[in-house]
Amino acid sequence: MKKIKSYLYLILGLFIASCSESDGPVEMGIEGDASYTVTFTMHWNSTDFPKDYPSGAHFSPLIGWSHPASSQLFNVGTTASAGIESMAEDGATATLQTELEAKIAAGEGLDFVIGSGLGSGTGEITVDVDVNSENPAVTLVSMVAPSPDWYVAALNVNLYDGTHFATSKTITAAVYDSGTDDGISFTSANADADPQGLISLIIDAPLGDGTELPTAFATVTFVKK
Repeated sequence: MKKIKSYLYLILGLFIASCSESDGPVEMGIEGDASYTVTFTMHWNSTDFPKDYPSGAHFSPLIGWSHPASSQLFNVGTTASAGIESMAEDGATATLQTELEAKIAAGEGLDFVIGSGLGSGTGEITVDVDVNSENPAVTLVSMVAPSPDWYVAALNVNLYDGTHFATSKTITAAVYDSGTDDGISFTSANADADPQGLISLIIDAPLGDGTELPTAFATVTFVKK
């Protein structure tokens, strides 16, 4: 009888140990991380956006990172960083890359992303990005070129519901003014804002009617790999 009890205790102990080792995201069905292919589709054309449509319309390299959903960088009503200004005015990515990599090193972010630019107003840019439960949101931006300081963005796109990452998600990207240049149209001469303004959503001419844009300027699709 003692041998049987000992055997039962052994089995029970192994069962408890097994539960404690596996009792986590996998057993509970909770996802801890995911990878996505992101397709940025640009729709900037002279038919839908005819006012002052510039020759040589194009987009700078797509740049961004995955981060906590609470991140404030790029938010409307905040002051653009030096990296955002450089990206929005010149399409340059080096300073913004340094800023994003510093955030990741400090624990605010997971994966830095940089992709290609686009040589016209329409077409696609595709990048891959990793996310996890602590960094479930993605922000990707690209300069609208030429322009004073405008950029298109998928801003703070949260792909996590607390237990699972979305299989796919499509959003309409918005266009923003970084508040660093006072130009009013695509080919306006440089006019540094003094004092610097705040990041704002663009809904006015030449792209919008003062209330909204006439149609999607860009759409962004996230597909889990």
